Amino acid sequence: MIKPFYQGKLDTFCAIYAVLNALRLTHGIRTSKAREILNATLLGISENRKLFEDVLYMRTNYVDMVDGVLQAVSQRMPLEVVKPFPNGASPDEFWQKTGEWLAADPKSAVIFRFLRYLKPDADALNKHWTTADSLENDILHLFDCSHEAEAILNIRKDSFVTRTEDVNREKLLCIQPESARFARLPF
Repeated sequence: MIKPFYQGKLDTFCAIYAVLNALRLTHGIRTSKAREILNATLLGISENRKLFEDVLYMRTNYVDMVDGVLQAVSQRMPLEVVKPFPNGASPDEFWQKTGEWLAADPKSAVIFRFLRYLKPDADALNKHWTTADSLENDILHLFDCSHEAEAILNIRKDSFVTRTEDVNREKLLCIQPESARFARLPF
């Protein structure tokens, strides 16, 4: 049976959507504001052909783009952004700090990138940016842009690693802690 294409299936803008979804959680932005930010981001990166091609052809990890969008947004609306793991973190450290951040304020979000593997000895099947909105009962809930049936919408505490060399048959998901951006309204 043929399935329709969903937005996000063909484009490579999940990093932008992760930021927009975080802003939906922190500021309650509506569709028109999200579209304005998306369009401004795409117009901005299109001015640099190499950067635009890197984004389109996934030749980047998108961290600089995420930081750029967050910085541009923070100049127009109050936004606190923290980069908690500049040098990486263990799964336990990632879990603890993420849980603390999300529990401290209902208008908070965690943006991060993960790699999804089909087999431990193969390349990542999927490299995806997402947004977490809560952590309850050892499950991190994602506020994600994907509509696919096989999309990851929850991450169990014991189901991931934070270094690619630790990927194994039981843990085929690698969260990249250095990509994490904690966002909320400033106190």
